[in-house]
Amino acid sequence: MMKSILIIFLLIALNSIAVQLFSQQNKIKLTVNNETVLTATLVDNSSSKALFDLIKSSPLTIEMSDYNQMEKVGPIGTTLPRNDEQITAESGDIILYLGSALVIYYAPNSYNFTRLGKIDNVSQNVLKNILGEGNVTVKIEVLETPTSAEHVDMNKIQHVIYPNPFKNYLEVSGDYDVLSILNEKGEEIIKSKSKKLDVSNLSSGIYFVKIDKENKPSIIQKVLKE
Repeated sequence: MMKSILIIFLLIALNSIAVQLFSQQNKIKLTVNNETVLTATLVDNSSSKALFDLIKSSPLTIEMSDYNQMEKVGPIGTTLPRNDEQITAESGDIILYLGSALVIYYAPNSYNFTRLGKIDNVSQNVLKNILGEGNVTVKIEVLETPTSAEHVDMNKIQHVIYPNPFKNYLEVSGDYDVLSILNEKGEEIIKSKSKKLDVSNLSSGIYFVKIDKENKPSIIQKVLKE
């Protein structure tokens, strides 16, 4: 009896470790047209794990075309395991279609397909502006993030936006040329080269900070005005 209990606890511990390891490694980076960097969080299924394994050694570049004014779709170049189910995809969802195509949705659609993950912290309008009209090139790679056991070298962090949430001012550390603040519609409402912005006139709500530097992809991060 005691032996059986110990085996059960061991299996639970091993499963917990596996879940923790995947949770530390379920972030990917998407670079759109070599201009804008987005991050995404993968779901926990065999399809997303296969995608993660595919891009661990080298990035995956996909030429994606527009379809029906709701998505960008492109071939992966291989076949991944499928976990199809009837779901309604929303803006930002990353979907595996027929095991061989990757889809990024910017408008809702209901169908039988496999969910891979979701783009982090970007509204529908901002995402549509980033993806634009026509074909886009999307490079997908593993987002390198330190685990809790690793030492974080603050000198290697390129940009830190603070405070977040903010009230009367917003600061961005690091090297950049232009700083923009977008509203939830993706409209640029502030553009500056300053390291510290007076944002006391903004209404409470969600905004997006866009960081631009010459010859570098843009970085977008969601912030909250209290």
